Amino acid sequence: MKYRFLLRPAWLAAITALAVLTVAFVGLGMWQWSRAHRTHKLSPKAAAAYVTPAPLATLLSDGAPATDDALGHAVSVSGVFDGGHQLLVPDRQFPDGRIGYIVIAPLKLADGSVVVISRGWTAQQITPPAVPGGQVTVTGWLSGAEPADGAPPAAADAAAKDPAHLIASVDVASLVNIWPYSDVDQAYINALTVTPAGPGSAELTVLPAPAPPHTSSWYILNVGYTLQWWLFGVVGLWWFVTYVRRLANPTDPEDEDDEDADADEDADEDAADRDEADQDEGDGEEAEDLTQPQPAPAAPAA
Repeated sequence: MKYRFLLRPAWLAAITALAVLTVAFVGLGMWQWSRAHRTHKLSPKAAAAYVTPAPLATLLSDGAPATDDALGHAVSVSGVFDGGHQLLVPDRQFPDGRIGYIVIAPLKLADGSVVVISRGWTAQQITPPAVPGGQVTVTGWLSGAEPADGAPPAAADAAAKDPAHLIASVDVASLVNIWPYSDVDQAYINALTVTPAGPGSAELTVLPAPAPPHTSSWYILNVGYTLQWWLFGVVGLWWFVTYVRRLANPTDPEDEDDEDADADEDADEDAADRDEADQDEGDGEEAEDLTQPQPAPAAPAA
């Protein structure tokens, strides 16, 4: 077995040292990778501002979709509920893992626009409870309008079977065609409190607001260190394997001599062939000269 020499104590020690170094290189690379991506928590002031309700008009501009910074932000808005156009959105998961429905209703604002309000969550498909009458103030957190094709298959199937009471997602484009309102904001509010509260509010469970978001960033220097440590590990393994293969498969000196002799013999044969070709060419030229007509000898002078 040509690799039997690897079982010698010196080689076993070298293999152990190489394994330890490779593991160390991989570990150092992973540590640098963890340092490369860092999460930055909001400052206490920014976190407090995030959970402090802001007027809806300050988070949405000119009917445009909500920005990433606005999503999840605490918000407040005042208007009048239209309880005759409430809908259920199926296949919605509560934070504890249960699947159920959310109840949405249009809230008409003073400027004539409409914002979608998610009144709360229910585990069963129920008749939406009555909305509070008159002017109300809704406090909650902002969510972005959802695309129609992004609804789960189960929700789409349920809505297709009962379109009068269900809608697959909070899709503003679909709601514009269902509700008698054309100016609907491109976001909706998950209500936490409604003032004054209606008699049916107790039938629904509010969806808790998400935690304030954190920002993150990548540090190119740490990414470079990561690649450097991993490259050290790869190069070390490649060098060891190459070195061991050379030791296990040495080149035979006799084979080298035979190769040199064959090369010399081939060179001699090529030289002999060239000499023979040159000689044949010379003979051909001489024969050609003999076949040419020779001029007649000049007549002797009188």
